[in-house]
Amino acid sequence: MNVLLIYPKFPETFWSFTYVLSFIGKKSAFPPLGLLTEASRLPESWSKRLVDLNVDSLTDN
Repeated sequence: MNVLLIYPKFPETFWSFTYVLSFIGKKSAFPPLGLLTEASRLPESWSKRLVDLNVDSLTDN
């Protein structure tokens, strides 16, 4: 079974800390820990993929 987990893009506000990312050399301020936790609960035999829309765009691939 294939599973695609999609983490939505945060709106750019003061609290999203996007202005700080260039100072610390990161692409995103908050990792998608909720989706990663749920992915760990799925059977190991399943193929899992996580797309964080704050870091990367969603493609047909």
